[in-house]
Amino acid sequence: MFRLAARILVPLLFLALIGCGTTNPYAPILDLTELAQDAGAYHGLPPDERLLGEAAQQAAWDRFIEAHFDPWVRTSAKHTAEEVFWGLSSYAGKELFGENTLPRDPGWLDRMRAASRTEDYPSLHRRAVTVVNAHMRVLPTLHPAFQDFRKAGEGFPFDYMQNSLVLAGTPLLATHVSADRAWVLVESRFAYGWVRATDIGWVDDGFVAAYRTNAYAAVTRDRVPVVDRDGQYCFTAQVGAILPVAETADDGRMTTLVPVRDDRGNAVIHRADLAEAAARPAPVPATPHDFARVANEMMGRQYGWGGLFENRDCSAMTMDLMAAFGILLPRNSSKQIETGARVSLEGLNRDEKKRAIIERSTPFLTLVRKPGHIMLYVGSREGDPIVLHATWGVKTETGDGFGRKVIGATVITTLEPGLELDDLARHGGVLLDSVLAVTTLP
Repeated sequence: MFRLAARILVPLLFLALIGCGTTNPYAPILDLTELAQDAGAYHGLPPDERLLGEAAQQAAWDRFIEAHFDPWVRTSAKHTAEEVFWGLSSYAGKELFGENTLPRDPGWLDRMRAASRTEDYPSLHRRAVTVVNAHMRVLPTLHPAFQDFRKAGEGFPFDYMQNSLVLAGTPLLATHVSADRAWVLVESRFAYGWVRATDIGWVDDGFVAAYRTNAYAAVTRDRVPVVDRDGQYCFTAQVGAILPVAETADDGRMTTLVPVRDDRGNAVIHRADLAEAAARPAPVPATPHDFARVANEMMGRQYGWGGLFENRDCSAMTMDLMAAFGILLPRNSSKQIETGARVSLEGLNRDEKKRAIIERSTPFLTLVRKPGHIMLYVGSREGDPIVLHATWGVKTETGDGFGRKVIGATVITTLEPGLELDDLARHGGVLLDSVLAVTTLP
């Protein structure tokens, strides 16, 4: 009996020892296990204290709503042919890869040029609205264009044809159509590019007058199914969406106007009821409590380059969060850092940067930037600035070259995430080293 027990026990101990010595390559970085993933845990402010006075926030909201509807009042295209067809010139002569991870054939970009009808731009001037969450593309195609999958930080999910997600209910100006009429080139308040023709509806003066109610709802939760009063699904709303309000019930439920595409491609208005838990009257008061509440709705959402899969990248996360509070932000991180009161951090060492960020920042209103990435300061812990950001990961380095420790989500970290990793890149691996500036909104 003893021999049998020993014969069973020894292999089990061996397997246990092997298991203890195995490193899980998917284990999260320490920041994600040691820091509460709660945007309200670090600001140290009275939760209902206004970070912006009512007058200042109202002024910000007035600027936001004017920009939101501006595509409907433009008398001509805002962007030149050189701007809207930038992808054709930018990727000319570069090797692009398809969804099968293999190089695209040399004629692919020429076919995209023909589909874009570059010589005829602008061929249209017509108001429209998104009726779904629309993928805005650099060129008129759903097919991706990656750079070499073998390079760190390239390949999936970095489809360079994906420009942005445009949420349902967003006013647009249509300025051009593709050769097959399947794609429409549009301008929104924050970006321009190609959307599928079936993702938009045409609007006329009557629609515009009815849609501009002067009372609006800010969606404050993610993944909210919007169903009209006939029980028909319209789209899935998320933080960042702004919808007109027709009426508000005593229980806080708001009746919103939602655009639906009819069989002739025109937008018609349906009514949909949104619970108070899903939407608030816009702009939401700019308090730490409300900022944290909305930010936490986005926490853990998977990373989506350019809005891929209706997820968010870094600048979409900050733009969508600020929209609920009526603060207008551009879509690109390099433009966002120039929006408010900017403070340079160049020339400072790590400790000096940490102190400067904490001293010069306001939780939920200060953006922190490194080249190619934007973050939101939410407070501090034990002398470390704490940020909320949508991030793909941290840069690693081995004998074979560079790689990534993937995070792939909207998370809360310090500015030194992954510092415990043995293979963290010596140059460019520590986020703080590349932080160059902060800016406080609006």
